[in-house]
Amino acid sequence: MKVVIVIKKHLFLTGPSGCGKTTMIRKALGDNLMYAGGFITERALDESGKVLGYDLLPAAAAGGVQGFEQLRFLDYTVEPPKNDNEIFRNQGAELLKEAEFYPFSLIDEFGGFELVIPQFRKALEDFLNMDQPIIGVIKDFKNADELRQHIGLGERYMLLLDNLHKVLAADPDTQIVRVHGRNDILAMKKVQKWAEEYGHA
Repeated sequence: MKVVIVIKKHLFLTGPSGCGKTTMIRKALGDNLMYAGGFITERALDESGKVLGYDLLPAAAAGGVQGFEQLRFLDYTVEPPKNDNEIFRNQGAELLKEAEFYPFSLIDEFGGFELVIPQFRKALEDFLNMDQPIIGVIKDFKNADELRQHIGLGERYMLLLDNLHKVLAADPDTQIVRVHGRNDILAMKKVQKWAEEYGHA
């Protein structure tokens, strides 16, 4: 029996770090990434592979578009790691507001400490309520709790993330897919089908 894969306009992957979520999305979208609104977060490494922090960039940077400033929103060169709320309060929120002018958007990843910033939460709510196709990665609860402990976030952060997951799960235009590993064939097929239907100019 042939399995029919139904893809909704908003598709979000979740799962443990390193299971291939970002790779699946970028491989499926390919050169079309240059047409994406939204944002990406990039891990910054030193020459030995040690994590220096995480940077915020427009989503089009994943498609090879040059000239964007890398904004370090999480600095791992100090202990405890230092988070910069202003980046999400300003540039992060603006990238979501500007997304409506693009044919589709990528948001990879969201559900981190930015949820505690009211200005970003409002921009995210408006963004997720758009009719525009959106694909992305949402932080899962295990990774979120590790982040909470690492940078000293309160319990309210976990409540905000739990509410975000519940709102997305209840939305008829949204599908959340748990990725179990780099060889998760079903997840790959869903991402590829979304890219075919929505991920182009």
